[in-house]
Amino acid sequence: MARSKQTSVSADTRVALILAAERLIAENGIDGVSLRQINSEAGQRNSSAAHYHFGSKDALVRSIYEYRLGSVNRRRRAMLDAIRAERCEHDTRRVVAAIVRPIVDEIEQSEGGSCYIRFLSQAIGHPQGETRNYFDNALTDATSEVYTLIGRALPEISDRLLGQRFGLMWEMIIHSLADRERHRLQAAGAAERESERFINNLIDVVTGGLTTPVSAETSRAR
Repeated sequence: MARSKQTSVSADTRVALILAAERLIAENGIDGVSLRQINSEAGQRNSSAAHYHFGSKDALVRSIYEYRLGSVNRRRRAMLDAIRAERCEHDTRRVVAAIVRPIVDEIEQSEGGSCYIRFLSQAIGHPQGETRNYFDNALTDATSEVYTLIGRALPEISDRLLGQRFGLMWEMIIHSLADRERHRLQAAGAAERESERFINNLIDVVTGGLTTPVSAETSRAR
């Protein structure tokens, strides 16, 4: 019983540190936050708690991804399963919605979700290779099936160009949702009324960017 209670306390401490780090990084960037500040934000009297549980700030940042991606991926999997069950794999807009909607749900329904998308916005702009590489790999693993479905729906677009468009798509989705959250926090009522329109418009724009025909200029460029 004592061991079980100790394990539960340890898990609660890890989650508290993850959420505190997420909040602080969302506001100040990865380089603007120290482990000491994270300890304080999480209400930890032990000044070395973050180091004890994670070992380094990079490991703590990776733990934020892992903490969020599980629920995001479960939502995405449910949407993709429905798309396959209904034989709608070539409905590119619906596939794009399976990228956007799970992130929006995490923002709106989960503890600290607003901080998560703003954390991602900070993380993808971070110059340190290890942090960015982990982010890129996490997204690739999470959305590889989406990429495959879109590639099959758009056989006329080369894999190289589709990969570039996918990267641009992620930048647009994450930064757009992060900016929306910042505005929402400042003017909650108006932002809430515009929420569904904004999300659908974002899905429309991303779908258009992925499916637009390759121009002659792009085809000629090396």
